[in-house]
Amino acid sequence: MSRVQSPRAVRKLVLILVLACAASFAHAHPHMFLKSSAEFVWDGDALSGCWLEWTFDEFFSADIIHGFDLNQDGKFSEQESRDVFAGAFSNLKNYYYFTFIREGSTRSNPKEIQRFSAKQTDGKLSYRFFVDLSSTSGNELALAVYDYTFFCDISYTEKNPVVLTHGGEVSPRYEIRENRSFPVYYNPKGAIDDTTVYYEWKKGLMTYYPREIVLVW
Repeated sequence: MSRVQSPRAVRKLVLILVLACAASFAHAHPHMFLKSSAEFVWDGDALSGCWLEWTFDEFFSADIIHGFDLNQDGKFSEQESRDVFAGAFSNLKNYYYFTFIREGSTRSNPKEIQRFSAKQTDGKLSYRFFVDLSSTSGNELALAVYDYTFFCDISYTEKNPVVLTHGGEVSPRYEIRENRSFPVYYNPKGAIDDTTVYYEWKKGLMTYYPREIVLVW
């Protein structure tokens, strides 16, 4: 990737990446790599939400760091972090923030994310943000992080992929497993602006089985 020198240029890069993603859908393969980890937080016996942290490959990291760490001090100020959100992250709302929630057979996505921040460590870019899960009605939930367009290769971290933060009111447990009972379908020949996730198979669609973090408490 070429190095970017301004937030405006990075916004253009993000648009180019999205268009390239859609245009090459029929021959999809990853162009970007990130590791995801999750911290689930309870308030008493109620699940409050989840902190997601993503750490990107060195190439995408270099573009964002050079584009937004304008004073080159090796860290993002609060303003620079807001610029990263506006210029490089917010477009992911069109891709459901790569975050997919399931309660039983009911599937949903975050309407928004909260408390976004960006940081850099040894040349690697990380995003951290909060997903509100306080409307969860039962004591079991599944959450998966993936890019159904396969432009971005997303995997869970090998070490501590999930942290459970809680008091004595609950005794949560989790496992990460591929869910073959609730597949996702996608259109490999979709239009450039087609960001649809299909939950029912139709002719021409391809199948993806998400790896879910399944929580019980």
